[in-house]
Amino acid sequence: MRLLRTAVSTLLLALVCATATACSGPSVVFVDEEASYTLDEIGLLPDALTRPAFEGRPTDDAAQLRREALVELRGEGAGAAELAEFITRSLPTQTRAVPYYGEAALVDDEPVWIVVELWGSEGGTLDRTRTWVFDRATGEIIYSSSGQ
Repeated sequence: MRLLRTAVSTLLLALVCATATACSGPSVVFVDEEASYTLDEIGLLPDALTRPAFEGRPTDDAAQLRREALVELRGEGAGAAELAEFITRSLPTQTRAVPYYGEAALVDDEPVWIVVELWGSEGGTLDRTRTWVFDRATGEIIYSSSGQ
Protein backbone atom coordinates (compact mmCIF):
# COMPACT_ATOMS: atom_id res chain seq x y z
CA MET A 1 0.00 0.00 0.00
CA ARG A 2 2.82 2.39 0.88
CA LEU A 3 4.46 1.68 -2.50
CA LEU A 4 1.19 2.43 -4.30
CA ARG A 5 0.80 5.75 -2.44
CA THR A 6 4.39 6.67 -3.21
CA ALA A 7 3.90 5.84 -6.90
CA VAL A 8 0.67 7.86 -7.10
CA SER A 9 2.27 10.78 -5.26
CA THR A 10 5.24 10.70 -7.62
CA LEU A 11 2.97 10.65 -10.67
CA LEU A 12 0.90 13.56 -9.33
CA LEU A 13 4.06 15.55 -8.60
CA ALA A 14 5.33 14.88 -12.14
CA LEU A 15 1.99 15.99 -13.58
CA VAL A 16 2.02 19.21 -11.54
CA CYS A 17 5.61 19.93 -12.63
CA ALA A 18 4.79 19.29 -16.28
CA THR A 19 1.74 21.53 -16.07
CA ALA A 20 3.71 24.29 -14.36
CA THR A 21 6.43 24.10 -17.02
CA ALA A 22 3.86 24.29 -19.80
CA CYS A 23 2.29 27.33 -18.17
CA SER A 24 5.61 29.18 -18.06
CA GLY A 25 6.07 28.95 -21.81
CA PRO A 26 5.91 31.88 -24.18
CA SER A 27 3.37 34.59 -23.86
CA VAL A 28 3.77 36.83 -26.88
CA VAL A 29 2.10 40.22 -26.92
CA PHE A 30 1.06 41.61 -30.30
CA VAL A 31 -0.14 45.20 -30.75
CA ASP A 32 -1.72 46.41 -33.98
CA GLU A 33 -2.68 50.02 -33.32
CA GLU A 34 -0.43 51.67 -35.94
CA ALA A 35 1.13 53.80 -33.19
CA SER A 36 3.78 56.24 -34.35
CA TYR A 37 7.25 56.21 -32.80
CA THR A 38 10.63 57.84 -33.14
CA LEU A 39 13.68 55.58 -33.05
CA ASP A 40 14.59 57.08 -29.65
CA GLU A 41 11.20 56.00 -28.29
CA ILE A 42 11.66 52.49 -29.64
CA GLY A 43 14.99 52.29 -27.83
CA LEU A 44 13.10 52.74 -24.55
CA LEU A 45 10.42 50.15 -25.36
CA PRO A 46 12.02 47.06 -23.72
CA ASP A 47 12.20 48.87 -20.37
CA ALA A 48 8.47 49.62 -20.56
CA LEU A 49 7.45 46.01 -21.29
CA THR A 50 6.73 43.26 -18.80
CA ARG A 51 9.29 40.51 -19.25
CA PRO A 52 7.92 37.07 -20.16
CA ALA A 53 7.77 34.13 -17.76
CA PHE A 54 10.53 32.35 -19.68
CA GLU A 55 13.11 34.99 -18.72
CA GLY A 56 16.04 33.26 -17.06
CA ARG A 57 15.44 29.92 -18.78
CA PRO A 58 18.53 28.26 -20.29
CA THR A 59 19.41 29.31 -23.82
CA ASP A 60 19.32 25.60 -24.67
CA ASP A 61 15.51 25.94 -24.39
CA ALA A 62 15.37 28.85 -26.86
CA ALA A 63 14.60 26.85 -30.02
CA GLN A 64 11.56 25.16 -28.45
CA LEU A 65 10.39 28.37 -26.79
CA ARG A 66 10.76 30.23 -30.10
CA ARG A 67 8.61 27.65 -31.89
CA GLU A 68 5.97 27.94 -29.16
CA ALA A 69 6.07 31.75 -29.35
CA LEU A 70 5.60 31.74 -33.13
CA VAL A 71 2.71 29.27 -32.90
CA GLU A 72 1.11 31.47 -30.24
CA LEU A 73 1.67 34.58 -32.35
CA ARG A 74 0.03 32.95 -35.38
CA GLY A 75 -3.08 32.40 -33.26
CA GLU A 76 -3.49 36.10 -32.39
CA GLY A 77 -5.06 37.22 -35.67
CA ALA A 78 -4.09 38.08 -39.22
CA GLY A 79 -1.57 40.83 -38.40
CA ALA A 80 0.16 38.71 -35.78
CA ALA A 81 0.26 35.73 -38.16
CA GLU A 82 1.84 37.94 -40.82
CA LEU A 83 4.50 39.02 -38.31
CA ALA A 84 5.13 35.41 -37.27
CA GLU A 85 5.62 34.48 -40.91
CA PHE A 86 8.02 37.41 -41.36
CA ILE A 87 10.04 36.34 -38.30
CA THR A 88 10.16 32.76 -39.58
CA ARG A 89 11.43 33.90 -43.00
CA SER A 90 13.76 36.69 -41.89
CA LEU A 91 15.38 35.80 -38.56
CA PRO A 92 17.60 32.75 -38.13
CA THR A 93 15.82 29.66 -36.85
CA GLN A 94 18.91 28.39 -35.02
CA THR A 95 19.19 31.19 -32.52
CA ARG A 96 19.31 31.69 -28.78
CA ALA A 97 16.49 34.25 -28.92
CA VAL A 98 12.75 34.16 -28.31
CA PRO A 99 10.36 36.94 -29.37
CA TYR A 100 7.94 38.15 -26.69
CA TYR A 101 6.59 41.39 -28.15
CA GLY A 102 5.56 42.35 -31.66
CA GLU A 103 3.91 45.43 -33.01
CA ALA A 104 2.66 46.84 -36.30
CA ALA A 105 3.55 50.53 -36.04
CA LEU A 106 4.87 53.57 -37.87
CA VAL A 107 8.32 55.16 -37.77
CA ASP A 108 8.62 58.40 -39.73
CA ASP A 109 5.19 57.62 -41.19
CA GLU A 110 6.50 54.34 -42.67
CA PRO A 111 4.89 51.03 -41.65
CA VAL A 112 7.24 48.84 -39.61
CA TRP A 113 7.35 45.66 -37.59
CA ILE A 114 8.77 46.04 -34.08
CA VAL A 115 10.05 42.83 -32.48
CA VAL A 116 11.46 42.56 -28.95
CA GLU A 117 13.06 39.30 -27.95
CA LEU A 118 14.98 37.78 -25.06
CA TRP A 119 18.32 36.21 -25.85
CA GLY A 120 21.40 34.98 -24.05
CA SER A 121 24.92 33.78 -24.59
CA GLU A 122 25.71 30.15 -25.35
CA GLY A 123 25.34 28.04 -22.22
CA GLY A 124 23.72 30.99 -20.44
CA THR A 125 20.16 32.09 -19.82
CA LEU A 126 17.60 34.17 -21.70
CA ASP A 127 18.31 37.39 -19.86
CA ARG A 128 19.01 40.15 -22.40
CA THR A 129 16.75 42.06 -24.75
CA ARG A 130 17.13 42.71 -28.43
CA THR A 131 14.90 45.12 -30.31
CA TRP A 132 14.40 45.02 -34.06
CA VAL A 133 12.55 47.41 -36.36
CA PHE A 134 11.89 46.20 -39.90
CA ASP A 135 10.39 48.02 -42.84
CA ARG A 136 7.14 46.14 -43.47
CA ALA A 137 7.28 46.60 -47.24
CA THR A 138 10.91 45.57 -47.84
CA GLY A 139 11.91 43.64 -44.71
CA GLU A 140 14.95 45.91 -44.40
CA ILE A 141 16.35 46.39 -40.88
CA ILE A 142 15.76 49.99 -39.87
CA TYR A 143 16.97 49.69 -36.27
CA SER A 144 18.35 47.14 -33.85
CA SER A 145 19.67 47.34 -30.33
CA SER A 146 20.57 45.07 -27.45
CA GLY A 147 20.17 45.69 -23.75
CA GLN A 148 19.94 44.07 -20.35
